[in-house]
Amino acid sequence: MADLKESDFFYGAVISTLLNNKICPALIEGGKDRQVYDFTTNEKDFRLFVKYRSAPNTENNDYSSWQFNFSKNDIEELQQYIKLNKELSVELICGKSLLSKCQYAVLHKDEINVIFGKGKSSVTVSLKSREHNFRISIGGGRGNALQVPRKRLY
Repeated sequence: MADLKESDFFYGAVISTLLNNKICPALIEGGKDRQVYDFTTNEKDFRLFVKYRSAPNTENNDYSSWQFNFSKNDIEELQQYIKLNKELSVELICGKSLLSKCQYAVLHKDEINVIFGKGKSSVTVSLKSREHNFRISIGGGRGNALQVPRKRLY
């Protein structure tokens, strides 16, 4: 029997969510730190770059944040895909100890360009209770953060 790794649960949850919404993937590249998938839908083809954190870096009663690090190769690969004018989403799985409380933030090309255009090699995703958007830190405090809808599927 094959041993399951923690990453299998998080990446598998993403695939299950997309399959349940009739979006079928092809795995392009798999690894411990990331997964890359190509998808074809009735609307468009796109590449999905997925990273996860199994627990928040910061957590209290009404606030959680997760930090995702991107290698130089990750950033170059994402920027190259954008330069080719391909559809791209970066999915950041925000884990919690209670798996039913896990969520994911989906960044699109324009948001990725803003983040990496500022020379960042990490992305901090934060979430306050009862907010409808994730906030992505780009410097200048919470009020200056990019807001990403929590309900974005891909």
